[in-house]
Amino acid sequence: MTTAIAMELLAPAGTMAAFEAALEAGADAVYVGAPGLNARALARDFTFAEIAAMAAHAREREKRLYVAMNSLVKEDEIPLALETLSVLAGIRPDALIIQDLGLLYLVQRFFPELAVHASTLMTVNHAVAANYFKELGFARVVLARELSFDEIDAIHRQGTVEFEMFIHGAMCFSYSGLCRFSSLHGGKSSLRGQCVQPCRRRYDWLPSGKRATPGQNGQSGKGGKGGGYLFSMNDLSGIEHLAMARDAGVVSLKIEGRLRSVAYVRNTVKAYRLALDALDASPERRAGMLAEAHRLLDASMGRKRASGFLLDGREERLIVPRLSGSTGEVVGKVIRLETAKGRQADQTAQAQVVLQAQLKLGDRLRLYEQRTGDRMSFTLYTLAIKGKKAERAEAGQTVTIGLAGVEPGRLRQPFHGILFRVDVSGRDDNKHSALARAAARLTVPLPAPSDLERLLAELGTDSAAPGRQTGEGRQRGHGAARRGRAASPEWWLKVGAPEAMALRYPFNVARVLVELSHRTWEWGLQTMRRQLEKRPLVWTLPAVLRQEQLPWYRDAIAQLRRQGAECFQIGQIGQIGLFADGGGSSAGGQLELYGDYTCNVLNSAALRMYAERGLAGMQFSLETDRATLASALAGFSRSLSGTGVRPMQVGLTVHGRPPLFTARLNAPHFQGQRSFASPRGERFYLDRRDEAVYVHAHAVFSLLPHADELARMGVDYFVVDVSHGQPKKNVAELTTLLSGRGGLPAYFSGNYAGILS
Repeated sequence: MTTAIAMELLAPAGTMAAFEAALEAGADAVYVGAPGLNARALARDFTFAEIAAMAAHAREREKRLYVAMNSLVKEDEIPLALETLSVLAGIRPDALIIQDLGLLYLVQRFFPELAVHASTLMTVNHAVAANYFKELGFARVVLARELSFDEIDAIHRQGTVEFEMFIHGAMCFSYSGLCRFSSLHGGKSSLRGQCVQPCRRRYDWLPSGKRATPGQNGQSGKGGKGGGYLFSMNDLSGIEHLAMARDAGVVSLKIEGRLRSVAYVRNTVKAYRLALDALDASPERRAGMLAEAHRLLDASMGRKRASGFLLDGREERLIVPRLSGSTGEVVGKVIRLETAKGRQADQTAQAQVVLQAQLKLGDRLRLYEQRTGDRMSFTLYTLAIKGKKAERAEAGQTVTIGLAGVEPGRLRQPFHGILFRVDVSGRDDNKHSALARAAARLTVPLPAPSDLERLLAELGTDSAAPGRQTGEGRQRGHGAARRGRAASPEWWLKVGAPEAMALRYPFNVARVLVELSHRTWEWGLQTMRRQLEKRPLVWTLPAVLRQEQLPWYRDAIAQLRRQGAECFQIGQIGQIGLFADGGGSSAGGQLELYGDYTCNVLNSAALRMYAERGLAGMQFSLETDRATLASALAGFSRSLSGTGVRPMQVGLTVHGRPPLFTARLNAPHFQGQRSFASPRGERFYLDRRDEAVYVHAHAVFSLLPHADELARMGVDYFVVDVSHGQPKKNVAELTTLLSGRGGLPAYFSGNYAGILS
């Protein structure tokens, strides 16, 4: 008889008051953000002194503190990352939660005493990846949120590493770690804690007669009818299913919410502590404990709750398109806006609202514009019922409220708005906290500048002018030519069908990439072998492989290798585990593994980690800006000098329609390959496939106008993706963008010409 595991209850904290509330409510562990390098854009980061105080406080009570250092790190942030790691090594938290393999490289090289957990942003959703992460050195893996209990159980049975799962809180529509919408269409990276939440916006389906094919003008006027909050996920709640989590081998249950209030943390932790205790309680007590747990969750002011992907067959409950998905309690609907009259200094506009709940002066409110997704927060200072001032009003009444501090220019007519009450309890509790006062008296030593300089010198990083290098350190001759290659980058072509190979392109195709699937497997072996005799074929794995797909991919890869296939591209680092011998031989020679841009590389330390794992090439992140790419390439070249590490090529996708969302949910309201429009007139389309649902922009992503500059920086190969759209139109588009002549198609270049936030 096996003994049931005692699952850790892991709580979030964005303030010290929330940290204390979590422990008081029954959390076994708390996770907080590292200053400036965590994937939540908090209004105020913790100081090192506060983290030290919390770590000591947790140890005294035999609790644990984890520090989320889970942002992608740009090249010019490596000095900050080293300083942060040095300080945290002295504080000794129980573990760091990271997603950037560059941070893993820094930890293992300079601070091996720090334990590391793999963030959910690393999209670990099958046993091969989980086991490979243990080989990389992770003590724990935070599984992807898109898994069912059956899949988690399979990972446990086939796995060797301990893992935790999210059990409660916000859900993203896209797989965590694979969303590029906020970054490429807004400059704010969700992988760097800056997400502007495009999945929470309202979109309109385009009329069937306007379902543009990829490559048409990227702008439209108005969308069609039948739209809504198409991608706004309900919150996850697994409180009814904790026994299934325990049976599946989960060691830690994680609550999302470092941006949430103290009351939310307190109520949610209390609820899950009750539910955990109820697992071993008598049936009579269990019912009452669960009822109290649900009451606490109802008081937490979250979104509508559902069981996420945990239970097969419940996915239709994950999105309610008519609901905005904004957090808080719905107070009422705005029926009219008007300019305030008189000299009322505390307001700039007024709104008439039909109330659905009680409202009182002093409430903190959020006005949500349904069309644009704009959110405007304010405190209620003026309230009137039929023209008479009031202190409170009840559900069913129509009231006039003052929108204190809301700029009139943000209120566009007609205004379609919903009013939410927001919980800000505990916002100022830090100043009353004994722990906060103790932290204020602490002094945490920072590393000496000379020590940081020594570490940076060992890395080959130029700390004198971080983020301002132009790539001269890795010009041709120092980069590719140093490795005995030609001076100009190779052009690699990603195709979706064999007919794309019969076309003439405005460059010499050096390699062809084909995504490995049941469909491409057939024509790849039968049709393309003859066509590609002079062009090496690179079989690419999708970014997401599900647990049940592993046997097919193992067999397909093995058969390809037996027939001479030598080149493969992985979508995530955990997929290296599918190649049991790593860099071993195939029937045709030496295996070459390359990495896709979905590996999320933004710095030279991450490139170094992949190089040391034996990869032949790695694509840099699509989200990069010019300065980050240039300085990372220069730093990577210097870091390899004299090390004996096999040189690794660095590539970049320079043209294509990359997925903005990569999602598991094929929701009932998705219909065919539909196109839809944002309130700003941007046009996108759904691509529904067996393995995932993708969202792409109609406008093409292209860095072709910058090709000469990228070559001077030292990019080794350019990837042009023509797997979407009409092949002949793709060729015309490529030719126009490369030559700069003729009418340019609608395109965007992401963050390249700006600054990645």
